[in-house]
Formats: sequence, structure tokens, C-alpha cells
Amino acid sequence: MAEGQAPGLRERKKERTRAQIIETAIDLFLKHGYEQTTLDEVLGAVEISRRTFFRYFESKEDLLIAWMDQLIEVACASIRARPRSEAPVVATRNAIRDTVGRLYEGNVPRFVAVQQFVAKTPAIRARQSERLGHCAEAICEPLAARMGLDPQRDLAPRVLASCAIAIMQCAIDAWLARGATEDLLELVDEGFRALAREHERAR
Repeated sequence: MAEGQAPGLRERKKERTRAQIIETAIDLFLKHGYEQTTLDEVLGAVEISRRTFFRYFESKEDLLIAWMDQLIEVACASIRARPRSEAPVVATRNAIRDTVGRLYEGNVPRFVAVQQFVAKTPAIRARQSERLGHCAEAICEPLAARMGLDPQRDLAPRVLASCAIAIMQCAIDAWLARGATEDLLELVDEGFRALAREHERAR
């Protein structure tokens, strides 16, 4: 689907089905535990076949990192929408803040629970780390366009994208470790300030 083009009826139906599978699965994980909930139980609750499930997801683990697909979409759109007057690192920080805010705002307990499931399950943690790499690759392109650079040849947009995703994950990890009681967006800001300080020291 071309950028800016409204999704068709079939695409919207697929998005609704995918969202329903995710929401139902997370409800079951919260009620019974991730390991205790089988894929067949998820399929039964949503009333779909394994064949249908695997059109949307590669595995049960993907249900807990599906939020990262939304992260990519929101982050890329936010970077493109930032005022041209903002420096690339400022635009990136604000885009990450906007992305994190939209992902967890209004449903903190659910977001915390999903992240705790991920933290406790090495296989899911590994898949999330892999997906984080994809996130960095995805936001590299709008960053490069903003900077007037070639994402394949120039390091700057790739380095900035990788740092931004790492800061986001470090902020989430610190937030969870502290009981998810602090302001997550302030922790994101703290991460970017730390990066700026170390950059100044290295000059």
C-alpha cells in the first residue's frame, strides 16, 4: 500500500483480525500465564485455525512483540512530521517520546505485563532484540531523508537510529526495574541527555 493511501476494506479487516488475536492472547496470558497458555487455547478463543494464525504471526512468541510493528509505524511517521527547524537528534528524541507515549499511555498495567512476560522468557527477549534491529533499520530511512544523506552510504542516520532505539529500550528496562512508577518519558529524556553528555566529553 502506498504511503498516505487509505487502507482498503480487506486491509482493514486483516488489521482488525490481527488486533483481535493479539488482544485475546494477552488477556489469556494475563489470566493464566504465558507458558501455561497454549497456542490452541488462543486459537479457540479467537475462533480461527492454525492456518489463519500463521498468516499473521510466525509463532506464539510474536504475540508479545507485535507492539513493535506499531512502534515502527508511529516512529517513522513522527520523524517525518517533526518540524524541519528541529535538529536531527532533537527530532529523533521527540519522535521516540511520541512513540513511547502512544504505545503505553492509558494502558500502563497491560504494557508492564507484556514487558514482564518478555523479560522472563529468553526466547521472546531474543526475538524482541532482533525486532529492535529492524526498528532501527526502519527509522534510518526517514532520518537520512531529513539529514539529506544516503542511508546506505552515510553512517550518521544509522548511528542515530540505533542509539535512539537503544535509549528507548534502556528507558523501558529502567522503568520496569524501578516498579514502573516513574515517568517513562522522563527516562527517555534522561537517556538522550546521557548520550549528549558523553558526546561532549569525547570532543
